[in-house]
Amino acid sequence: MTLPRKTRQNLTNYDVVELLRAEIEDSERKMTNKLYFAHAINVVLLAVFIIFYVSTESQNVRDYAAEAMQKAFEAERAVHIIDEAAGTNFLERAKKSD
Repeated sequence: MTLPRKTRQNLTNYDVVELLRAEIEDSERKMTNKLYFAHAINVVLLAVFIIFYVSTESQNVRDYAAEAMQKAFEAERAVHIIDEAAGTNFLERAKKSD
C-alpha cells in the first residue's frame, strides 16, 4: 500500500477512508491496465488466427483449382480421342466455322 502522506498516530475515520480510497483507485488503475492489455492480446491473437486460417484455406483452394484444370484438360483430351476415333472431325469443323 502506498501512502500519499505521513500517517498520524491517531487515525480518524476520514484518514482510513482516504487511505482506502487511494488504494482502491490504485487497484482499479492496475486492473484497467491489465484489461486493456488482455483485450489487445485478444485482438492480436484473433488477427493471427484469421491470417493462419486464410493462408491454410488458400492452399486448399489452389489444390482444388489445379485439380479442376487437370480434369478439364483430361476431358478435352477425351473429346479429341473420341472425335478422332469416330472420324467425325467435329472439332476441326467447329474451328473452321468460327
